[in-house]
Amino acid sequence: MISKRTINALDVCVVIAELQHRGRVSTTTLSNRLKLSVSNLESILKPLKDHRIVTANKGPGGGFSILGDIALVSMWDIARAFESTLSELPSESEEDAMPAAFEFGLEQVVIDTLSRYVLADFVDPIAAEAPTQAPILNRFKLKPLTPPWVPKAPNSVFQLHMTV
Repeated sequence: MISKRTINALDVCVVIAELQHRGRVSTTTLSNRLKLSVSNLESILKPLKDHRIVTANKGPGGGFSILGDIALVSMWDIARAFESTLSELPSESEEDAMPAAFEFGLEQVVIDTLSRYVLADFVDPIAAEAPTQAPILNRFKLKPLTPPWVPKAPNSVFQLHMTV
């Protein structure tokens, strides 16, 4: 029942919840942390935005954050954005498409299990407070320039008399 895309969505939400105390989380940060492509992340983040689990801001300082309290967002809320239940599936005929009773039972176990856990259960409070890397000073990731060397000598002939 649970697809790889849903598992990635759960991972994305956990990382956003873990890092959002520092500010909004960019797709670049998510991509580097989860080893997913940016296009794959965008396809995951779109349903999460549509289901009002994450919120996004564009531009400098923009990124993603969890909408609301992470102690109130269950893992099933996230999975529901990607998974449909057996009762939601369209059926061509009543006899052929009707799932067996054990399938409904298995699905209910999965739903109950995911509903029991919230995002706050998976956020490591120690890792959330420790910085992972030094802040980058500029967007091109260049080292800061060294200050120019200024000689300690007179600037002109007229300042020579002051050096004595």
